[in-house]
Amino acid sequence: MQYEYNGTQFEAVFGKIEERECDAIALPTSPSLLMDSGITAKIKTIAGPAVEEEAVSLAPGMQGDALMTGAGDIACRQIFHCVMLDDSKHASPDSLRMCVKTVFGKAEKQGLKNLAFPAIGASFPGLDPKTATEIIVEQAIKSVDAKTGFFTQVCFIVCDSAPYVYFKKLLKKRFKKTAEKQST
Repeated sequence: MQYEYNGTQFEAVFGKIEERECDAIALPTSPSLLMDSGITAKIKTIAGPAVEEEAVSLAPGMQGDALMTGAGDIACRQIFHCVMLDDSKHASPDSLRMCVKTVFGKAEKQGLKNLAFPAIGASFPGLDPKTATEIIVEQAIKSVDAKTGFFTQVCFIVCDSAPYVYFKKLLKKRFKKTAEKQST
């Protein structure tokens, strides 16, 4: 289901992020920016090793930052590598919040208006799927509010049923409230 809010289309999609045509996707990573596990390893296999080489050349990443590279052979134009983990390999709600905020800030500066997010950080120690999806949606809406009309689409795309259900419920709940406020 799609929702229109402040000129931006929001949607939750069950699918493969590497096939999503958009300006940029966000991926979770560690300070080393190696694409060696989970969704990043899958993306590297499809996009090609040059994406990881470009990312690693930007290392070390600071927790909360989002470093941008090309996307190689996947459908989007750019990848934001969100540095979620600290030195002890734990993520935090604050690092996730800062990463999402940074993605939107850098995307705006680069003219990237159509963004896609998996449930970044949902499988890292210190976060869980419910908390991660809540933070991603909350920060995305705040970022869209700050730049009303700039971003055209924000897609939350996952291939795991738990985060997908959380994203769908959050969007329905959030935009039901918005529709009710607008009708009064």
